[in-house]
Amino acid sequence: MRLRASPVGILFFFFFLLCLARWAPADGVASPVTRQDDAYHFASFAGGAHEGNFAEWWYFNLVDPDHGVNAVFAYSVIDPANKTQLGMASVLAVVYAAGGPVQQGAYLPPDSFAASPEQADVSVAEGPAGGGRIEVIDDGRYRITGTVAGTHRVAWSLVYTRRSPPWLAADERRVGWLPWEVMSWLVYMPSASVSGSITVDGRRYRLRGARGYHDHNWGEWIPGLVTWNWAQYGGPGIRVAVGDFPNVAEGAVGVDFEGRRTVFEKPQYSITHSDWAFDLVNQQWFPTTSWLWAANQTTILAVRFHVQETVPIVPPLNFPIRPLVYEQTADVAGALWERTPPGDWRLLTTFADTGFKEYTSVTVASPP
Repeated sequence: MRLRASPVGILFFFFFLLCLARWAPADGVASPVTRQDDAYHFASFAGGAHEGNFAEWWYFNLVDPDHGVNAVFAYSVIDPANKTQLGMASVLAVVYAAGGPVQQGAYLPPDSFAASPEQADVSVAEGPAGGGRIEVIDDGRYRITGTVAGTHRVAWSLVYTRRSPPWLAADERRVGWLPWEVMSWLVYMPSASVSGSITVDGRRYRLRGARGYHDHNWGEWIPGLVTWNWAQYGGPGIRVAVGDFPNVAEGAVGVDFEGRRTVFEKPQYSITHSDWAFDLVNQQWFPTTSWLWAANQTTILAVRFHVQETVPIVPPLNFPIRPLVYEQTADVAGALWERTPPGDWRLLTTFADTGFKEYTSVTVASPP
């Protein structure tokens, strides 16, 4: 059953939020972003004391209601110089379609990975389990391709065309308990139009004008000990991106509405997980309903994320405790208000459609 926000529910949530809100400084100002910001960043960390903890990935998703298909594609590298002898390059595909979600990845040695420090040209060399590429066409268009094979076979060739300005949401923010644990988060395509094809176990989906998103993370931290809540929604006229680190006082929420971007940082926003489910394989609880509320002197944002489908992702790292990412599609319902010059609150818009979220944890379960 698909859940949607009722007008009564939205108004109740609005007044509840007004009671809780702590007014803080006004809207954030976006930093200029260039094509090079989305490039490979390892050169800035190479040779450092913690380069073995370096990780970087480029993440893409899409929603295609015409075919009932949602998908996630990620290209990543951990410890590119293989200082720990545990380095890894990977290409991951998760496709949510009729018959249930499909997850398949190609996990290769780190020397299979290559990327440009000038722009997001990325290659993970083809191995028996597959590989993939990101090709920059111009500042606002990327082509992503790949094939991964194992229990399932997934192949894709897609062009992402950016539809809204980029946002550097976090620039080397401290995300762990140790001072050297930092992460950067670039939302390079808060919204995009996606065209091309995806083939899953022989079934081909041809996409034209699907709703897309692309972001990029990099930095150094201890895998599994740094966790986050992440979410993203893109609809007509409005885009929401959430990156929260629950164990430290770091995080950011961005909302774009009709060309205006508002950024909330802690403690201007809160995230509450109200419903949970238990993962028997990984022996962990994960949220199935999450609430975001954010407020400053000029803007209020309220969003509910109700999970549709969940795919647990555990990289095959040779660690006793491994990172666990719950990749989820969600029914998203929310509302946005602004404060008028006389001091009254005006409802700008409500929205409801499909989005994505992630919840991270750790697992000691044996890898498949």
